[in-house]
Amino acid sequence: MHTRQNAVAARIAKIRELGVESFGRAAVARALGCSEKQARLALEKLRSEPPTPSKSEPKPEKSKPVRISKIAEINADLELGRVHRFVLTAAQDDTPVFEPFFNNLLAYAADIGASLLVAGFTYQKGLFEDHAAATAVFAPQVREYLVYDRVRLSDSMMFVADANVLPTTARPLTGWTTANGGQHVVIPHARIALQSIPRPMCDAPRFAVSTGCCTLPSYAPRAAGRKSIARHTYAALLVEIDTDGEIFFRHLVGNKTDGSFQDLDVFVTGGHVLGGATVSTIAWGDIHYEMLDPVVAMTAFGFCVGQKRTVSTDSIYERLRPEFCFYHDGIDFRRRNHHNIADPHLMAEVYASGRDSVEDEVCDAANFINAMRRDWCVSVMVESNHDSAICRWAKDQRGQTDPANSYYWHELNAAWHQAIRRRDRDFNLVEHAMRAAGLADDVEFIASGSSFVVRDVEYGFHGDYGVSGAKGSPRQFTRVGRKMTTEHTHAPSIEEDVYTGGLSAKYDQGYNRKGMLTWAFAHVVGYHNGTRIILMQSADGRYRAAGDGQAPRIAA
Repeated sequence: MHTRQNAVAARIAKIRELGVESFGRAAVARALGCSEKQARLALEKLRSEPPTPSKSEPKPEKSKPVRISKIAEINADLELGRVHRFVLTAAQDDTPVFEPFFNNLLAYAADIGASLLVAGFTYQKGLFEDHAAATAVFAPQVREYLVYDRVRLSDSMMFVADANVLPTTARPLTGWTTANGGQHVVIPHARIALQSIPRPMCDAPRFAVSTGCCTLPSYAPRAAGRKSIARHTYAALLVEIDTDGEIFFRHLVGNKTDGSFQDLDVFVTGGHVLGGATVSTIAWGDIHYEMLDPVVAMTAFGFCVGQKRTVSTDSIYERLRPEFCFYHDGIDFRRRNHHNIADPHLMAEVYASGRDSVEDEVCDAANFINAMRRDWCVSVMVESNHDSAICRWAKDQRGQTDPANSYYWHELNAAWHQAIRRRDRDFNLVEHAMRAAGLADDVEFIASGSSFVVRDVEYGFHGDYGVSGAKGSPRQFTRVGRKMTTEHTHAPSIEEDVYTGGLSAKYDQGYNRKGMLTWAFAHVVGYHNGTRIILMQSADGRYRAAGDGQAPRIAA
């Protein structure tokens, strides 16, 4: 038996040596000088064995994706007691800069003593390529300003320069709002976005915000790339840290043609910094006159709440001199709001305060908007949900037995019924009440659902009503397909072409004392070139760093 097996093994070795494994048994028999039966047995044995490992060179180890195991962070370690300014933007690898805009950024940074920081991001890298911005190639103009690690500008602000978010990402702030423990987060990205971070009411507002970029659009010709071109924004974020550590920031949004941009009353074009610029529009944060914050009233409008009149020209309003101003929620309607009217304790507070008259509240709101009239500005009252609460109250039967307001309730209903009798379908109770309270004829009134467009931006919608009767929200309005400036949420935000302001009233509205808050003092400022920014105010009324006494510019 062993002899037979040895003979078969010898024939197999010979077959391998001659390289005739694939031949038929007759050919193998002739090559080995044996019978076909012996050749068949050897071939069957050979072909039933596992293949012999190749003696060729070993294959190289398969590439592995690049991994990270820790996050590097740079501490700016800024000197206390000084004003520090930074201009933050982003750049895509292997992409030219938009030189007119980048040159204007350099000129403005030099003029205000700001440090320019550029964070890189990569695009169209393969799975096994190094996606890190530090190993990418960037336009020569930005190389000396590039930062690759996270930069802690202060205890309350982090520039996440290593975020490397794809430029086609529709919502670049998703997942980053908590990256700095509830403090300010700046994300480099090709489009601009802003989102308020929830916080306790006693804490100062905090935001996640993206920068915009300084490089030209460069996208793959696929669906995501084609959609992203429309959102590609030449922009940077100006960050100011005041002497007490308070942080202010606002976008510098470049014109897509010549790269010029405006920063409040400063216009930068062709590498020149020019003062004395005015703005096109301001949509003020919700007024809620009954709860108007006295500090914001003074610093934003120059208006004294105690005296109920304008007492100062040192205000945002007078400095920026807008062509149009929009006032939302002029009436708070706290005195008989449907949320409060069934609460005996809140009604007792209203009574004890001596402010029980609904008519007086409407008159105060009309007086405030009248006080904002200027020869150089069109004042526009946008009907809002708190204004419209007067309509709901007029339908409430409790109004006719309300001793403080029964006469006014009947007066409003009489006017409404008279309009019905004369078939006046354009009658608006809010406008009627405001005009009767003295609202000037030259104040434009925009009824709910109406349109008011300035420089291709829709300003006529408060934001409480959405699409097809649903409740409104900034994200829902992104489906409209037009630029919009809204209010209502009290939480400043930027979502695609929808900018939402904050409020000018006190944070504590009574009903919101429990839970977290996203509200902030903030207004939407529109420039003459159609770009917009959100202008924040701190609790003490500041809207920019003032510790270095930087004097207001005069016209060039």
